[in-house]
Amino acid sequence: MGRANIFLVVLVAVIVSAPLTAARTPFVSQRGIEDVRCVGEVAELLQQHEGRHRWAYDHRGRFRAIGSGYNLDDNVDERRKELQAAGLDYDKLYNGEIGLDELQITGLLILDAERALRRAGDNIERLEDFCCPLRAVFADIQHTARSADKFPREDLEQVIERAASEDYKSAADELERTKWCSKGRNRGRCRDNLDIVEEGCPKGSGQLRYQDLITAGWTLLNKIVPSSGGVLT
Repeated sequence: MGRANIFLVVLVAVIVSAPLTAARTPFVSQRGIEDVRCVGEVAELLQQHEGRHRWAYDHRGRFRAIGSGYNLDDNVDERRKELQAAGLDYDKLYNGEIGLDELQITGLLILDAERALRRAGDNIERLEDFCCPLRAVFADIQHTARSADKFPREDLEQVIERAASEDYKSAADELERTKWCSKGRNRGRCRDNLDIVEEGCPKGSGQLRYQDLITAGWTLLNKIVPSSGGVLT
């Protein structure tokens, strides 16, 4: 039931945010659903790189985290409010007195994905012009920066320029040469993101059918929310 409820919320959000064409056809505009879909792609990438943790943990000795890299030390007032809105006690989570269930992990993951995408957009001009896979890569990099003002903008300058010109192979080569990729803690992430950047943006018509949204939404849901037999730490 929980998984179905999340799916319905995601589906409603997609449909509401995607205005129909003037002819009221069964199609929705690509740009209309882009933000919702991109948050989903960011969430999937963050989960791939951060895992799912029921209990608070020290994130490589850099900060206290829970869920999928949800940073408890970043903008503490904002985090307290988010957790309070979810009926969770910040201090008890931080100190390991209570943990999260699967849906709570997913909820915080979606919040973090939206935050990372928004912060990346604050640091990269016209980020919205990139396709979702590339936006997800920049949001993933932003997430590792811990805060909005630490985004490695200069380090990624050539990556952004090459990607904007749709020279994805060169963009991937430039990413591999960045200081961000050379850091040991980022190497696994770097390999994954290199593949995404090199693949670039898929060619498409810019229109999606509702049944395609339903299929994509259900697939994404199953990737983000594990079954009851999923592994949590």
